[in-house]
Amino acid sequence: MSAGRDQEGKPSWSDVPEGIRNKVQTLIGAPIAAAEIVRGGFGPSATFVLHTSDDRRFFCKGAHPGQTVEGRAALLLERANYENFPELAGFAPRYRGSADEGDWRLLVLDNIERTKDVPPWDEKSFEKAVELLARFHAETPDRASSVLARAEDASGFNLFRPEFGWDSLSRDSNARDRFLSLFDEDAACWFDTNLERLVGLENSARSLNDGPCSWIHLDVRSDNLIFGDDDVRLVDWSFLAIGPTLIDVAFFLPSIAGEGGPSPAEGLRAYEQTARLRFEREHIAIAAATVSGFFAARAGEPDLPLLPRLRWVQRLQLFPALDWTCDVLGIDRPTDELR
Repeated sequence: MSAGRDQEGKPSWSDVPEGIRNKVQTLIGAPIAAAEIVRGGFGPSATFVLHTSDDRRFFCKGAHPGQTVEGRAALLLERANYENFPELAGFAPRYRGSADEGDWRLLVLDNIERTKDVPPWDEKSFEKAVELLARFHAETPDRASSVLARAEDASGFNLFRPEFGWDSLSRDSNARDRFLSLFDEDAACWFDTNLERLVGLENSARSLNDGPCSWIHLDVRSDNLIFGDDDVRLVDWSFLAIGPTLIDVAFFLPSIAGEGGPSPAEGLRAYEQTARLRFEREHIAIAAATVSGFFAARAGEPDLPLLPRLRWVQRLQLFPALDWTCDVLGIDRPTDELR
């Protein structure tokens, strides 16, 4: 678990070329008096809080020469989403614009003060997060379906590609062994007994489109939520898509449980009550298996140098997701998880 405490390498404000720093100052209309690196996510992107000479604060994030290819692509998608949907200001920090130069791409947003650290989760923070997510889904703009990609067709982050879930573990013995290394030796029997059913469920993920659909964030976690005094905001909008509302909720719930909050089953009931929706039991089983398969295929993989905490957070979400899947299906859990 020590990997969870490692920090990603991030550039300082002095590393940003002078030309792009000047563009940012023009964008916000004041000289920048100070800039501090912000940490909290799991990637090596450039992230700063900028303090202006007239005592305002802005959040600046972006890609840089040391950024991953995936991170650079995600930033460009996020910028397009902010520019295409000013409605996001109702759920996210206000977007102020962007500045580019060479390999640098920076977005500038209003800075939202994080006045409460989550985790740990408590009843109030959990309720606020669920209310935000339900309101976000309910206020899907009419044009979103014609502007955004469908979640199952997205070329980047895609929960609907079973070749990267349980099915991948059925075809790659080395990946299977790395997954099983997270558990007691008896887990191999559990795996062989239940794999066919799990693969069948995740192969049915597209059927979730028969249930409630909306725009979905696809990366809701505590590190992407900013809790203020009276409000909570959602950040990192790279994967915004149209798709099954349930998959957005299902992907979020294991992270809450992994951080000491309510179980996925409790979280789902709270969401249904808040959103006044009811998901079919079969769809819940498909969503749970899809999400647990996503983490099962990744949590045991080797650490990535540029993202040293990624496997740690994927393991943190795997175990609650897997417990939830087993409970929904009425099957035993893998024994003696090495958590």
